[in-house]
Amino acid sequence: MSDGALNPAALLATLAESGVDFVVVGALAVGVYADVRATGDVDVMVPVDDEANKRALQRALEKMDAVRLPATQGGIDQGVGDPYPMLMFRTRHGKLDVLYRPDGSDSYLKVKQRSVSTTIAGQQVAVAGKSDLVRMKLAAGRTDDLRDVANLTASEHGQPRQIVVSMMLRPGVEHEWARELAAARVAYFDSSSRVWIAKGEYLQIEATRSDLTDQQIDQWAHSLADRLRGAEVVADGEIDIELGEA
Repeated sequence: MSDGALNPAALLATLAESGVDFVVVGALAVGVYADVRATGDVDVMVPVDDEANKRALQRALEKMDAVRLPATQGGIDQGVGDPYPMLMFRTRHGKLDVLYRPDGSDSYLKVKQRSVSTTIAGQQVAVAGKSDLVRMKLAAGRTDDLRDVANLTASEHGQPRQIVVSMMLRPGVEHEWARELAAARVAYFDSSSRVWIAKGEYLQIEATRSDLTDQQIDQWAHSLADRLRGAEVVADGEIDIELGEA
């Protein structure tokens, strides 16, 4: 096993030589379109129900002496029956994350059709299209993801926009807990954002950004709502989004 240093060239070459069908996503893919930030892993998306491809991926993992990482070592423990698992491996060429359907992504077939063929670290690979990467990054919503979106959409920067989002709370939810949970997530989007409970039944969010289009703001708001529904904070149904000048 190596010392853990990432070697994208060797990792991507092993996947390709083993016949794995994959699309590069994550920070490595962002670097094709915008400023490259340091990354400690290679992220690839693969098809869900392709058994031959799963066997090819297994061959590649064996060649790289891959060991799957549990949550205690920086991986993710999957729920039983998860149809779209995210698998993290330590390999002789560095860390590899295998995703079957990243947050915010379309089906593998559509992502592959919209991908671009380019060279990364000397290896010809398919890289997710810019619009697909933006959707994935907005859905993930972490600080580095939003920084990547800012780089990907740098040519679209404009005047600061005020964003106000309103969501119906789930009946019986504890208000302060709901507010704190939402505020922690929204802080990634805008560190100066405000989150409060209005009229005892609405979660209200106020934030400002200057680097996103109306469509991208809408994608972020709906991805946030999906996460809060999953945490049983907000109810099913439409959310209200208002945009104005900051």
